[in-house]
Amino acid sequence: MPEASVQDALALDEANHRVFIACRKPPRFIAFNTDTGKVVANLPCVGVNDDMFYDAAHKRIYVTGDGTTSVFQQVDADHYEHMAEVPTGFQGKTGLLVPELDRLYIELSGKAKPDAKLALQIYQVQP
Repeated sequence: MPEASVQDALALDEANHRVFIACRKPPRFIAFNTDTGKVVANLPCVGVNDDMFYDAAHKRIYVTGDGTTSVFQQVDADHYEHMAEVPTGFQGKTGLLVPELDRLYIELSGKAKPDAKLALQIYQVQP
C-alpha cells in the first residue's frame, strides 16, 4: 500500500473495477483501479476503522470507526468526495450495510470504558 502501514477494511465496486481500502496508519481511504493497479483516490478517513461498505445504489462508501463513520461519494470511477463524518459512539467500528433496506447498522462496544454502553445504532441511508 502506498504510504500506509496498517490496512484494515476492504470493499469492491465490481462494475467499475475499483477496490477500496481503509487504512489506520495513516487513516486513509484509498481507491484502486483493479485493471491498472493505479491509485485513483487517497483521502483522509476515520482513524480507528474496522469495516467498510460500498453502496452501489447511492454510489457511496462508508468507513466505520471509533466515534465516527466517514462517508464518501463516488462522483465517477476515478473521483471521490468526502461527504461527512457521522458521529456514532465509542468503539463503533463494527457495522453492516443492508442495501435492500437502505440501512447501516453500527454496533457500539460497552467494553474498556466505564460509561460506555453496548448498543446497536441504525442509520437510514438518504439519497
